Amino acid sequence: MDNIYVSPTEFASISGVSRQTLIFYEKKGIFLPAYKNEKGYRFYLMSQLDIIATIQSLQKIGLSLEEIKDYIEHRNAQSTYELFSNKINTLKEIITTYHKMINMMETKCQLITKANQILTDMVYIEYRDEIKIIKSDYIPFNSKEINQYKILGEHIKYRKKQNHSLGHAISGMVEWKKMLKSKRKKTFYQYYYTILDNQLEDENYDIIPSGNYLVIYHKGTYETSYQSYHLFLDYAKKNHLILDDIAYDESLIDELTEANPQNYITQISVKFKKEL
Repeated sequence: MDNIYVSPTEFASISGVSRQTLIFYEKKGIFLPAYKNEKGYRFYLMSQLDIIATIQSLQKIGLSLEEIKDYIEHRNAQSTYELFSNKINTLKEIITTYHKMINMMETKCQLITKANQILTDMVYIEYRDEIKIIKSDYIPFNSKEINQYKILGEHIKYRKKQNHSLGHAISGMVEWKKMLKSKRKKTFYQYYYTILDNQLEDENYDIIPSGNYLVIYHKGTYETSYQSYHLFLDYAKKNHLILDDIAYDESLIDELTEANPQNYITQISVKFKKEL
C-alpha cells in the first residue's frame, strides 16, 4: 500500500491537508511530490503520509517553515531529542503564562461579581483569611504628593518585572485616623501593595493578618476613598470596638474594568477587636 501513487486531490483528501497547502509546501521546498510524469502531473506516495503528519505537528508546536525544512532534511534521533526537549520547556512556559492569564481574568470576574452584590457607604463585618502581599517602601504621612507617585512608579516596575499581576489592581495602606484629622483632600497612602498568589513560597513577603474586619465599599475615585473613613468611627463608637490604625484600600472596580472613575468601587477594610 505504501508504494501506491495517488493524485494531489486524493492525497489531500486522505491526509486532511488541502491541495493548496500541498502546492504551498512544494513551492517552499518542504514537501515535494514523489513523482512527476512527462506532462507535469504530480503524484504522491501513501508512505508520505507520515511526513506530512510530521510537518503539521511541527507547525503546531511553533516551528517556522525554514526550521521544518531543515529538520525534515537532516532529522535523526539526537536532533529530534534536542528539538523536542527545547520545545517542551518553551511550551511549559507558554502554559504557565496562559494559566496566569486565566487566573487574572477569573479574579477580575469574581471582583466584578462582588461589586454587583454589595451596597456602598455602609459598614459590613467580614472575616478575612491571611493574605500574602508585597509592599512598597514606606511613604511618611507628611511627604509631598510627588513622593507618593515616585514610589508608586517603583512598585509598578517591580510588579511588572516579577509578573505579579493576578487580577488585583495595586492596593494601598492608609493611616486612616491621621487622614481624617489632616487637611488633605486626597487619600494619601503610606504603602502600596500587591496581593500575591497564596501558593507562592520562594519570595519574601508581608501579610495582611487574618481576622474580623469592618469593611466599607466606597464608590468614586481612589483619591476620594478617605471620605468614607468616618463611617468606621461612627460604627466603632456605637458598637464599642477598637480599630487598628491601618486601612486597606483594595479595588473591586478599577481603571481596567470601568472607564468612568466616578464608578470605581474600593473595598476599605480595618481590623477590629471588642473593647474589654
